[in-house]
Amino acid sequence: MDLTEHQSPPPLTVNDVEGVWSAVSDDGRLTVRADGSAELEGMTEPEVNCGQYTGQEPSTYTGPARWVFDTFPDESPGIRFDYPGPQGVTGKTCRIYLSISITDEYGTIGFLPLGPDTQYVRGASHPG
Repeated sequence: MDLTEHQSPPPLTVNDVEGVWSAVSDDGRLTVRADGSAELEGMTEPEVNCGQYTGQEPSTYTGPARWVFDTFPDESPGIRFDYPGPQGVTGKTCRIYLSISITDEYGTIGFLPLGPDTQYVRGASHPG
């Protein structure tokens, strides 16, 4: 009997998430730094009043964020990005989750549980 098939994967580390994550099918990009800071580019609005309207639907967010290890319900472990809501929405914190899967077959990939059906792949391991 193989007992390893039901074991949980080891917890994620900074080395697993640090770097530049690029969307496979659009221009979305996440820059994750070891100090907990991040830059989000072209992220589809995950909830109402959390994007910057650019004349296209859905709204997107580009700007700074902070990240922490977190798990979206019923998804693989990952990280959560927190960023301020748009101007005029005082005190609102917006969130984007990146669920991460690390396999021998596919390497490290991520996806946004609340976003479009897009995979993210990690590139450079030490962003500037």
